[in-house]
Amino acid sequence: AMSEYFSICSPADGAWTIYFLTGRKLRQLVPTVRLRQTTKELAGLSDWLFAESYDAVGDLAETIALLLPPAQHTSDIPLHQWVEERLIPLRNMEETEQISKLISYWDELTTAERLVLNKLITGSFRVGVSQQLVTKALSKTSGIDEATVAHRLMGEWQPTPAFFEGLQNADTKDADASKPYPFYLAYPLEQETSALGDPGEWLAEWKWDGIRSQLIRREGETFIWSRGEDLITDRFPELVEASQLLPDGTVIDGEILAWSEGEVMPF
Repeated sequence: AMSEYFSICSPADGAWTIYFLTGRKLRQLVPTVRLRQTTKELAGLSDWLFAESYDAVGDLAETIALLLPPAQHTSDIPLHQWVEERLIPLRNMEETEQISKLISYWDELTTAERLVLNKLITGSFRVGVSQQLVTKALSKTSGIDEATVAHRLMGEWQPTPAFFEGLQNADTKDADASKPYPFYLAYPLEQETSALGDPGEWLAEWKWDGIRSQLIRREGETFIWSRGEDLITDRFPELVEASQLLPDGTVIDGEILAWSEGEVMPF
């Protein structure tokens, strides 16, 4: 579904979609107290009935979407216009103007659309899609390998049309430094152990239970990949700091383990 969407959306909408699907959020645009009070007034509810409704639903954005007067309209305004021209400006409005705009936006939307709008306004938008799945979808759409797409989604970036188009740029030189090698995985023997030679010459190691990963140091930068081809550099700042002592060209393929008092902790 994501791949199909990315193949037909505008670059401006695609950029914001990726922004939200990868867990990035707008800082809360309207105070929660104001959202509650405006909803109660529009729905003609007492404080206790709103509170009971919230307890039953368990989510503020959904509670508001369900309690508002029945929807009469739907919107075909593109996502990027909603975000850039309508939602973000809410943050700097005076209370009266902010409430007026909020009510007019709710009036333009269906209940399901109001739910999404409320999620974006409160900064609580979450979806059951991992960044890795978004990466796979973009790779399928563009024909660019997943490692390159993951590299381009690293760090801080702005959801602009240029960024969306750059994600699908066929020239992958910008991501070459971060690309991992195929993981060096164990596999079953296909012959008798005697074929391995004298047991006195064998080498054995523990099978650690950690996060299988590959640390790469190239061009003065560090990249850490999981075996699932997810770029996880930002999750291990202590490894990034330590890796700065390694020479360029170093690649370590192994397990990331948790330690306590000089010993590996149980999985």
